Amino acid sequence: MAKKDVAGPLLGFLALIFCFISIASLFLKAWLAFAICLILCLISLAIFARLRYKEFVHFFVSRQLRYGANVALSILGVIGIAVFINVIVVQRFDKRVDLTELRRHSLSEQTKQILKNLDKKVDITAFFSDETTQLAAYAKERLELYQRESKLINVSFKNPNIETILIQKYNLQYDGTIIFESEDRVEKVTTIDEQKFTSALLKIIQNKTKKVYFLSGHGEHGVGDTTNNRYWQVKTELEKQNYEVLSHSLLREPRIPEDCDVLVIAGPTKPLAPEEVEIIKKYLAKNGKLLLLLDPSPNSAEDVNDGLVQLMKKWGVKIGNDLVYDRVNFYLLVGGHSALHLQFEPHDITRYFFREQIPFVYCRSVTPADDVPNHLTVKPIAKTMGPKGVSWAETEREADGTFSSNGYTASVDMPGPVSIAVAVEKKNDPKTINEKESTPTRIVVFGDSDFATDTYFATNNPEIPAYAPLFPSIINWLTLDKDLIAIAPPDPSGRILRTMNSHQVRLVQITSIFLVPLIVFIAGMVVWWHRREGGAA
Repeated sequence: MAKKDVAGPLLGFLALIFCFISIASLFLKAWLAFAICLILCLISLAIFARLRYKEFVHFFVSRQLRYGANVALSILGVIGIAVFINVIVVQRFDKRVDLTELRRHSLSEQTKQILKNLDKKVDITAFFSDETTQLAAYAKERLELYQRESKLINVSFKNPNIETILIQKYNLQYDGTIIFESEDRVEKVTTIDEQKFTSALLKIIQNKTKKVYFLSGHGEHGVGDTTNNRYWQVKTELEKQNYEVLSHSLLREPRIPEDCDVLVIAGPTKPLAPEEVEIIKKYLAKNGKLLLLLDPSPNSAEDVNDGLVQLMKKWGVKIGNDLVYDRVNFYLLVGGHSALHLQFEPHDITRYFFREQIPFVYCRSVTPADDVPNHLTVKPIAKTMGPKGVSWAETEREADGTFSSNGYTASVDMPGPVSIAVAVEKKNDPKTINEKESTPTRIVVFGDSDFATDTYFATNNPEIPAYAPLFPSIINWLTLDKDLIAIAPPDPSGRILRTMNSHQVRLVQITSIFLVPLIVFIAGMVVWWHRREGGAA
């Protein structure tokens, strides 16, 4: 009898343990362990029922079972109410908070603005032969962010091995291709990247491809040459945003094309002929858009760009024949060159990175003129950080024409902070406003052109993180597309959690699902056993 008294509770205890292990095995998808433990649980429970038949039957008709059932129903009711409230909250107030330092699980403000203004349906179809891969999961995460921001975005995943008709329709060549489609326009993306996604989105929703013409023939930075001084990466970046980039020579064709949305003059080293300056003057008078980048003249007091300098005076911009210094806020670049640390002023151009401090090499001053015409708005957008005496625009030169190195001279030099870039906008006249006048003249002038060359524009250089979005932002503002993207590349210094191997994952699962609850259960059984022994005594 004594053996039966001991064997019964032990078998019941073993049945509970095997039951718990089988449940844990089910979660871990360990099917063999699940089957074995479930069978042992049933065997232990059957033997327990045979040895303690009366107690077993009495348990199912006892008051304790009724109380236990009531408690279980109450718990299930509370859980049901909590689940119901949770579902309602998720459906009506579905908000996510990205707590990562680099905002890795959020879209940029530029992309959100584009999705906010979306006025046509866009279908996004991702083709992955295996949706369980890490790449497919990442693509799904990013695309779902687009879908959450706009009801006009519809995202679907297809298996190219099954949807063979779609392969022919879209002429798919690579697994992992993502198709952006709206009405009759289609764009393909093969890289999982927000910049690529949003660029594709822009291309299918915009009705017009805008054209940016780079002036050539005077030693300007070209968009097609093979030197490090070229603007090849600028061209590539603009094309991603649905701009067409072209070169134009006023010497060969003495007029600015009718389809020119922006004219860029990037660092000419030879003077423009008076006739060319006159053509640019007439272009601006007809609501033209100009980006002018002029470098200082370090070896001669003669300014080769004097014609453009005089033209800008009429538009309220004073371009100094000087060289900007900053004794404290400078940056040493590879090769021994130094660069100024400039800070951006709040403006539509700089709204996404105006807090950045960015190095510029060899700048001249560009400031609002003392007598800006009333019909113009001229705003500085970039200045040196140092105050008077620390930063200044040097105007004195040595006998050989180079700039003096004697430091700041209050009587002749411009005190800091010194502006090196301005944005000009012509105000509309309410009395004569019409469709053409609604796109007024806009001009951006920088006292440096090197910052956009391939040498400094490189997006993989962590020392100059804001160069990449700066140039497209200028073009976007000039073309009145201020809501278009200028998305900075991902920070290369990302915080990445260490990846666990399969054994570590299994250990965490067993510990959290099985070991900790088992310890609590065993502790409870020990307490129950001691109380039972004490009661029997």
